[in-house]
Amino acid sequence: MPAGFRILVVGLGNSCRSPLAAGMLQHELDTEAPGEFTVCSAGTQITPGQPAAVEVLRLASRRGIRLHGFVVNQLDEAMISEADLILVMDRALRREVVKVSPRALRTTFTLREFARILPTVRPEQLATPTGRWQSLVALAPRYRTPPPGDASDDDVIDPRNRPARAYERMNTQIVSAIDVIREWEVHRCAPESRI
Repeated sequence: MPAGFRILVVGLGNSCRSPLAAGMLQHELDTEAPGEFTVCSAGTQITPGQPAAVEVLRLASRRGIRLHGFVVNQLDEAMISEADLILVMDRALRREVVKVSPRALRTTFTLREFARILPTVRPEQLATPTGRWQSLVALAPRYRTPPPGDASDDDVIDPRNRPARAYERMNTQIVSAIDVIREWEVHRCAPESRI
């Protein structure tokens, strides 16, 4: 992975949830701090050479994000060790990541879990974006708690082999989480004159 703060987004096949979440997250972070973040995605059970799902290309395009030309990536131990933060799409994937690299436990969260934790972590106002996020990742494990509802509330629905409305539900879950992350980085960390 290139330099800067490195975020790895992990899905199952890396053709639906994870490329969409990674594309959205990269877009939002680049808006505030261009060049400070590198977001990539990978899957635990990929079909080599497969592109992003057509439905995902359409959803990404609606937000001005181009995923055309995207090809799935197989998750490996090197990707895990190089990442500063790992965001997975569901709890089962978190277990898989930690099984491959037990050291990743402290830096691996489901996307929705991370978004739920984020508002409770006070950002370091004077730090660089990379410094602020390194501090965030160091503090975030202290705030892990079960979700207020069912444990599956921390998962993003996998829409594969489901009706079109499952893709819309997946999109809503991802957008909601990314919006919380953007709010933390852009609004809470902006100088007071910009708030």
